[in-house]
Amino acid sequence: MVEQEKELESFGINEELRDFVKGITLSTFQDFPLPDDSPMSDVPTISNVRQDLTEWQEKHAKLVLSTVKEISKLRFELCPRVMRERKFWRIYFLLVNSHVAPYEKWYIEDIERKTAEKIRDKKMKESSNIEMTSQQQAKESKQHNKTSASFVEQDLDVFLLGGDSDECPDDGDEGFDDFGSVSTVLFMDSVLFHFFIGLLV
Repeated sequence: MVEQEKELESFGINEELRDFVKGITLSTFQDFPLPDDSPMSDVPTISNVRQDLTEWQEKHAKLVLSTVKEISKLRFELCPRVMRERKFWRIYFLLVNSHVAPYEKWYIEDIERKTAEKIRDKKMKESSNIEMTSQQQAKESKQHNKTSASFVEQDLDVFLLGGDSDECPDDGDEGFDDFGSVSTVLFMDSVLFHFFIGLLV
């Protein structure tokens, strides 16, 4: 019941409007200076309400027909025998404009505000996702660099430990020793090069 009253109030259907429409008669509509120049079937009718109304007017019209018996009775007696549906609602909203216009304005502003909030929230969510992805990529890159540096250090340790070991046999072949020395220098250069490259990356 409370929710229904809130809905009626949001569409301008209150005691002030009910009191006002009590003074509207058949003659008010019949004598209203508005030409009935629209074709009978140019706009479809759904739930007894013309679909050429704005969204807010359409909802107001449905509510007022179901809750304000004076308007429901007037519409029944006038449409379509005396005037077309479109003319009836045009006259009605002109008559009650001063009562309902503020409510329609608030309704439109509320929709615009909610739409703007949805767009803002969507942008914030997208921005947050991009930031999280960037942070994850940076973390993975940092971890990769640490792993690469660790592998280089391990290779260097293995080489140094192996070079100092007394287990390797010495066959006294100077040619082999010379070749091994050159290979050792080249290997150390390569290891140190990759080590520093890993640190810089």
